[in-house]
Amino acid sequence: MAVQGLPAPGVQGHRAMLGGLDIEPPNAIADVSGADPELLIAAHQRFGCPVHLVDLADAGTLGGAPAPWPEAVAAQLAAAGVPEAEIRIIRPPGDLLEYDLVAALGRFGAGVRVKNLGWFLRRALSPRGRLFIDIAKGSGGFPFLRRFGNCTPLATWQKGDRRVERVVMTAEPAKNAAPDAAWGRVAAKLIGPGGFYTHNDRHSFTYIPRGRTLCVTFDNLDIAMEKRTDRRPWGFSFIEAQGWSMLGVMANGWTWFRDPWVAGEFLRLRDEGFFASFEQVIFYGASMGGYGALAFSAAHPGSNVVVFSPQTVLDKRLVPWETRYRVAWDYDYSDSFGDAAKTVAPARRVNVFYDPYSDLDARHAARLGGPNIVHLRTPFFGHRLGSMLQQMGLLQPLVLKAMAGDLGEAEFARALRARRDFPRWRREMVERLIDRGRLAWAEGLCRRFLAEGGERYFRTTLERLERERAA
Repeated sequence: MAVQGLPAPGVQGHRAMLGGLDIEPPNAIADVSGADPELLIAAHQRFGCPVHLVDLADAGTLGGAPAPWPEAVAAQLAAAGVPEAEIRIIRPPGDLLEYDLVAALGRFGAGVRVKNLGWFLRRALSPRGRLFIDIAKGSGGFPFLRRFGNCTPLATWQKGDRRVERVVMTAEPAKNAAPDAAWGRVAAKLIGPGGFYTHNDRHSFTYIPRGRTLCVTFDNLDIAMEKRTDRRPWGFSFIEAQGWSMLGVMANGWTWFRDPWVAGEFLRLRDEGFFASFEQVIFYGASMGGYGALAFSAAHPGSNVVVFSPQTVLDKRLVPWETRYRVAWDYDYSDSFGDAAKTVAPARRVNVFYDPYSDLDARHAARLGGPNIVHLRTPFFGHRLGSMLQQMGLLQPLVLKAMAGDLGEAEFARALRARRDFPRWRREMVERLIDRGRLAWAEGLCRRFLAEGGERYFRTTLERLERERAA
């Protein structure tokens, strides 16, 4: 049920857009407008995700008189090859999920009050979800959406005398999360004799003494938003298994550890000789935690640093190209720990795992230079590359070698060859070829992987590509 006057990039254009957003495979895509079924087709092809057609009224409610568009769009999807079992029409509120992808094109914000979408976003957009939406000038859409996350523009056009902008909004938490009283109760059980726990409302340090190696870890984006009473510092089980001492720096939200109290604690521990009392000190983190590990490694020169997909700073004056994590753009990065591209110089060895095809991650990695930097490139693994390495059985041995300062770029490249047999990586290779219009190559890879006993995805993709070529 296409809406007139909207951009029509087609399935291939939507696929290319989705491929450029570094999206992890979503649980489903929900559509609340029916304006562009080709976006839904592209998402299903790209990720293999189900499609939920949510019959949301203009008032933003569910359960009223049914509208005809969900059935019409469902028929279009089925005709385009989306299996009927993967298409679901949602009308009772109890049937809603939390969705990683939501499409609201051509409706809320571009004809219907965008504020009416508020209940649905609070109820059904996942904590790291993406919303595709068109916002007309004067609709109040952008101030409203800033309550939920950060918008990145995709396209702009004129509709009559009004400028309309298509954006993808990435859900982000509020800047100031409520204090979590459970931290102290958990820490008291963890630290044992000789340990310590210090905290303020936004951060805590949990020290668990074990061996002569100390691993300092920092919460990543996901764990920082957890409220479970059994929450542990990031990397807890892995470090416990090594018998190492641990200093876990925990964050109450997406703080990027930009808190004078955190800097003060690192300086205090340095000046008291805490770090110097260990034979080896390792700083370890991913994404936001990777920034923390890079930045605060300066508290102990000569340490080894291991990070996954880190940011180096989020000061827009230094990284004007960074479009993610709006919540952290206005933090103060002017102190001695602020710009991680500068703070890592005293480290013995800095191991940076990142995907060179994830543009923003690669730009941050490029800011890290010097003889102590080891760039460990993991093509087509995405921002959350650690999870793929773990699924391949490579994460722990590679991290241990990196922490010992023994992992070189050539050795890492040899180890990474195992990815060629890994189903998720194979699927990503096929998808990247399709996104770039190299369809004959994609067909060839599908045939090869099927001959080697590949999964159903390669058969259905090959059949679709052959149908499209013959049409």
